[in-house]
Amino acid sequence: MSQSAPTTIDALPTGTALSHYAITGLIGQGGFGVVYLARDTRTNRTLAIKEFLPTAIAGRIADGRVVPLSTEMANAYSYGLKGFLREANLLAEFAHPALVAVHQAWEQNDTAYMAMQYYPGKTLREVRVRMTARPTEAQIQQWMSPVFDAVAELHAHRVIHRDISPDNILVMAAGETVLLDLGAARQVLGGMTQALTTILKPGFAPIEQYVEDGSMEQGRWTDVYGLAAVIYFLVTGKPPTPATSRIVRDSMPPLATLAPQNMYSAAFSAAVAKALSLRAIDRFKSMAEFRTALGWVPQRKPQAAPTERTSQAVALSADEVGALLTPSSGASDLSDVLPASMAERRGTEQEYKNAASKSTGVKIVAAIGVALIVIAVFILFRR
Repeated sequence: MSQSAPTTIDALPTGTALSHYAITGLIGQGGFGVVYLARDTRTNRTLAIKEFLPTAIAGRIADGRVVPLSTEMANAYSYGLKGFLREANLLAEFAHPALVAVHQAWEQNDTAYMAMQYYPGKTLREVRVRMTARPTEAQIQQWMSPVFDAVAELHAHRVIHRDISPDNILVMAAGETVLLDLGAARQVLGGMTQALTTILKPGFAPIEQYVEDGSMEQGRWTDVYGLAAVIYFLVTGKPPTPATSRIVRDSMPPLATLAPQNMYSAAFSAAVAKALSLRAIDRFKSMAEFRTALGWVPQRKPQAAPTERTSQAVALSADEVGALLTPSSGASDLSDVLPASMAERRGTEQEYKNAASKSTGVKIVAAIGVALIVIAVFILFRR
């Protein structure tokens, strides 16, 4: 390939124009790309811009363009670039408060960019490292529940994340969390599995992500493992043992043996252990199953069946029978001497009789009116 060799220049300098945005700083960079702080020159709004720059197969040259490291890597780079744009456009369709909001995606400098909402905060890893005591189960639930919701939203659209880790979860000042860095997301649940080099984070990736021949299927259960690994990290302060190391002899200590029982429920520890199973078939198959096992889903109380109200006939006493046959002089109506239930029944019967009488009167008047009309028509035709 007739390209000049890439230099060590990685991040674009402050002031660089990208579309109608201007770079104002550097947020961070990794093996898959660079994230810049930027300003929208049209609205003056601050946002973040992610650049596709997989350093394993590409680099930046002096004029700012990104090129493959060799001719052999050109196809991989081209394929990755298309995947980056496809995923950016897909994520732009989502609108979930715990899922990073993508505003725009475009190509420039022979690479691609996505403009995202800027979230000022710290990663969940930074928050946990700075803690002097273990977070409570309630605190973990507060951080992770929105992330569970965001992942469930992805799964509902047949997308899996495949890169869930404490580094990709941002904690805001008020405590709300946002799932970031969707560079590893793949629309694979519909049989669209496509190979692309992914930077895996040891301890947070299940065994099926290490297999590239397609013999181990990835799906919702893959993200279940990642979420459980994050919870394990939050409790212990360390990531789980890498899945590749657990194959020969699974020496990973169960959470139940590491977590104080007075801080975490047995159901919580058991759910995390199941979600971290090496075999995908042994894990939960959905976010709903995992959350229910954790005890984070409030159980609906069974509603009692409506009871039937029945009345029982009670024999009248001799005095009540006598009162019925001989009403007292002060009684203006039988309801004054009837038991309450019988008085109500008597009132209902009287109302029915009154309604029936009115109905009969209406029918008689209607019949007379019809008869008069018939007679009038008969006389008219006789003339």
